Amino acid sequence: MILGSHNSWSYLWPKKWWQKLLFFTAKCQRLDIQDQYWAGARCFDLRIRFINGEAHIVHNTFDYGKFNDIIWSLKWLNWMGDSKVRIIHDVMDEKCHTEANIESFRTLCKSLESYFTNIKFWCGINLVDWGEDYEFGYKPKCIELYSSVCPPNVLDDWIPSFYASIHNKSIRKWHQIDEDDSSILLIDFVDKK
Repeated sequence: MILGSHNSWSYLWPKKWWQKLLFFTAKCQRLDIQDQYWAGARCFDLRIRFINGEAHIVHNTFDYGKFNDIIWSLKWLNWMGDSKVRIIHDVMDEKCHTEANIESFRTLCKSLESYFTNIKFWCGINLVDWGEDYEFGYKPKCIELYSSVCPPNVLDDWIPSFYASIHNKSIRKWHQIDEDDSSILLIDFVDKK
């Protein structure tokens, strides 16, 4: 089992003032990418949305800034040579899921695959209809165990770190990291053991 971090770039500060007030509800990691890696993560979860024609790092309604601001972290993962990155087209309504944005997403995915050849990219789905906006060749089995997918989750959805504090130890123990198993386990707060 490969340990992965859910919404890996959500440690960044959101760009809008009101999002900073609710930051704790969307923050799924507190460590930057390098520290998540050193905590054992080898898979990372990247959410992209095109805003005014530019790729942004997002998590649902939270905007963490332009994609170009995090290129350094992909270069570092590429240099490490043993990482996987799940890319999701984080659009949740038809208004944002336009042909132009889908084509921009496809172009970005294709560029990432050709430039970062030591990273295995996967997924390529959108959040409108869970359709595949880009088809990657790598298709691992993924187990997602974090507050928003594990009931009961009303309080935990508002405070993902609370869920991780209580459950990560048992989740990680139950899904032992095994070098022979290529399945990916995505969790919040990979440093909470």
